[in-house]
This record gives sequence, structure tokens and C-alpha cells, in this order.
Amino acid sequence: MKLYFPDVQIEKFDFDEDWLIRSTNPSTYQVLYEGLGKNKDLEMVISYQDNTELFQSLGKGELVQLPKELFLQPEEAEPCLEYECF
Repeated sequence: MKLYFPDVQIEKFDFDEDWLIRSTNPSTYQVLYEGLGKNKDLEMVISYQDNTELFQSLGKGELVQLPKELFLQPEEAEPCLEYECF
């Protein structure tokens, strides 16, 4: 399991910490989040173009809890070779 933050070890990341909404961009539906606590040096931009209703409910200065899955890169699948015997 790897984080989207390449310089941060997963053991030093706090998945339960809140994130501050530092800014929102209504023209691009993007939100800039700033980490708090152990994550204080991290920032993350998330696009809400596919979920404009959720974007409208978010406001600058709010503290939110982000799902763990947002921070984790998907596991690379092992190559799967298919064989056909003759």
C-alpha cells in the first residue's frame, strides 16, 4: 500500500485527522485541502466536476474528514498470463 504523497511514509500519515478547506474554485469545481496535525505539511486538490452537488455543500474554512481511499494508490496487480494448451 502506497500513499499519493511520495515523500510521506504510511506509518507517519494520520488517516483520522481532519483536513481544512483552504479554498474552492467554482469555475473548475476544485477544492484545495490543507492537512492538519501530523499531515500539516500536506496539501491536496480534489476535483468535484462529477459531483457538483457535493462541491456546493463545501465551504472555505470548514474542517472535513476525507475517506482513507483518497490517499492510497491502488495496488498494482500482478501480471496474469493466460495460457492455452494444445
